[in-house]
Amino acid sequence: MLKRVAMSAIAVVAPFLATTPAIATRVSIPFSPANFSDPLTIDNTYFPLPAGTTYTSKSDTSDGCEVDVTTVTYDTRVIDGVTTRVVHDQVFDGSSCTTAPAALTEDTLDYYAQDNAGNVWYLGEDTFSCQGAGHCTPQDGAWIAGVNGAEPGIIMLGHPRSGDSYKQEFLAGVAQDQALVTALGVTAKMTRSDAYQSSYSSCIVTKEWSVLEKGAIEFKTYCPNVGVVVTVEHHGKVVRSELTSISGTANALKFRTPPKH
Repeated sequence: MLKRVAMSAIAVVAPFLATTPAIATRVSIPFSPANFSDPLTIDNTYFPLPAGTTYTSKSDTSDGCEVDVTTVTYDTRVIDGVTTRVVHDQVFDGSSCTTAPAALTEDTLDYYAQDNAGNVWYLGEDTFSCQGAGHCTPQDGAWIAGVNGAEPGIIMLGHPRSGDSYKQEFLAGVAQDQALVTALGVTAKMTRSDAYQSSYSSCIVTKEWSVLEKGAIEFKTYCPNVGVVVTVEHHGKVVRSELTSISGTANALKFRTPPKH
């Protein structure tokens, strides 16, 4: 399901729109549990998920600030014959940037696994809308691969090429996100003063959308050994979220690079 991000700068979208390839190549990879010999080692260059790592992104809103905290847990869940990594995503909204329990507005568990070719698969999500911690209700968009016709999708290809398109999730009428690689070798420059790094190199940009949310488009910038550093949503108005911190396991791994300010 497309993630909601908050109000920000508009200029960043124009170059992403301009890089969309004229001809897309549909990538369809057969799903089989036999292709996952080490599914919990998710070390894809553009979407690494070391267990014990927390990623925080922030965006300015008309009401203040939105904070998105994504934690790669040590928990696992077997879905459609594959052991997946449980990733806990929480969104907080307030007059200032806060992660106070009372500011919780979304609470989601995402399930990922990496196949032997380096593709990171998305096998479902349990998502809730909240009015503070302890006041959450199931949200539209939840799905689990292999249940009620839901099918797994790819969140990141092992070897993405410009023009590659692929489905990220599928449950008819509930979850139908797709992605298109629009650019390679991108240098991403941050605009927030509290960004984790001031810039990133050799990144890729994807255009992500759902046929169930007409007019809603997200452009995401994925950078080597980090993951998503910028999300820009285009849906009537332009919204932008930037990575502001990484804590935990990832900072101790050799593929991490120190922040540059």
